[in-house]
Amino acid sequence: MTTLAVRHTVQDFTTWKAGFDGHDQARRSHGSTGYRVLQDGNSVLALIEFPDAAAAQAFQTDPKLGEVMASAGVIGAPDISTWSEASREMY
Repeated sequence: MTTLAVRHTVQDFTTWKAGFDGHDQARRSHGSTGYRVLQDGNSVLALIEFPDAAAAQAFQTDPKLGEVMASAGVIGAPDISTWSEASREMY
């Protein structure tokens, strides 16, 4: 499993979340299997899961992604990184 970590600052979390939710079909069309959103005020970290790095890369380079982020109120350039799962334990 591969996780795309997308960290950014937003103008308003509620507006951003509506834009994020509206982009759900695009995430799914690139193979996303789920996500977690973490928030600290106007700082957001979206952890989007994909079956492999190629699917995560395809989503990350989708030309519509920048447009969606801009219309959702993302401030500045996002910090995007790809992580491979090394271990998982649920309690």
